[in-house]
Amino acid sequence: MNKKWQILLYGLHTLFFICTLILFQYSVSRLKGPDSYFWIEKLIGLLFLFYTPKLIYTVFNGIGLLLRRCCQRISKLIRLFSGILAGALFLILLYSLTLGRYNYKIETVNLTLENLPAEFDHFKIVQLSDIHLGSFGESYPGMRKLVGEVNRLQPDIIVFTGDMVNNFAAEMSPWITLFQEMKASYGKYAITGNHDYGDYTRWPTETDKRNNLNQFFENMKSMGFHMLNNDRIPIVEGRDTLWLVGVENWGNPPFPRYGKLDVAIDSLPGQACIILLSHDPSHWRGEVLQVPRIALTLSGHTHAMQFGIKIGKNEWSPAQYIYPEYDGLYRHQNQYLYVSRGQGYLGFPGRIGLRPVITEFILHPNR
Repeated sequence: MNKKWQILLYGLHTLFFICTLILFQYSVSRLKGPDSYFWIEKLIGLLFLFYTPKLIYTVFNGIGLLLRRCCQRISKLIRLFSGILAGALFLILLYSLTLGRYNYKIETVNLTLENLPAEFDHFKIVQLSDIHLGSFGESYPGMRKLVGEVNRLQPDIIVFTGDMVNNFAAEMSPWITLFQEMKASYGKYAITGNHDYGDYTRWPTETDKRNNLNQFFENMKSMGFHMLNNDRIPIVEGRDTLWLVGVENWGNPPFPRYGKLDVAIDSLPGQACIILLSHDPSHWRGEVLQVPRIALTLSGHTHAMQFGIKIGKNEWSPAQYIYPEYDGLYRHQNQYLYVSRGQGYLGFPGRIGLRPVITEFILHPNR
């Protein structure tokens, strides 16, 4: 191929990339329907799949070419390495975009809680979070697998800690019947996350936005979830009571603070054992640690940025530079926080390194 054709092909390739970015930005600014995220995320996935390995190859191969005159052997090794690395990265991305996003990890956490009544020994809670239904399109097998895994655990209660949708209540419509199949002995409970309010799109009127939120609550009810909007509910076993409290989204700016913890726990007994559902883990340091009665807080939100490396007990994710508590179990004195990296995805339509997680908690009293 002569140099003119090479220049033309590289020029067309670059033009395609620039046009794709412009189209992406245009689409994001006009998110108006429940399917919009699905198609945008498909585009993002393809860009990552084809351009990231190419970029890695170009950089390392270029370094090898620069060293060709002075160090031929090293130059060949670097160029060979660039091809192997690019190929491996392509396969990793391909897996994360296909099978990896449905490769749910079941994580079992045994917790001894202060003031937990004896009747609740071995009480089992299953936590779900950040499903983002609008990102799944019509991926029915992936969702059926999720529901099946939850039911296999035979939970006493199921809790969902926010972000069922990306923006639109209509995202839930194809999944209502399937989610009704999730069963728990003492019920299913949920809170709102920052995405559930429809804040990330342009609404014709405020009335349309309110109607969307009202429809979201109706859909959650149809799925079988009891919403805890700055509210609480007693879970009764024999003569003992465990209090489940839920607040609306409470986050650091730019995320909204609709949560009212003081309202949710008002007039609860002084020795009550409280489990709190709060979407954003920032709330734990912001308010929750000032209330010692809250033995356990369950959060989500971070997704662990859908990317990380875990070797044994050592884990790294870019999320840790934004959130001090971004994934897993944390403790301060007698208070626990668990941050779920969730089951869904947003933006990049996959998971790299850190699998989507379904968490079961088995509770024990502090005897």
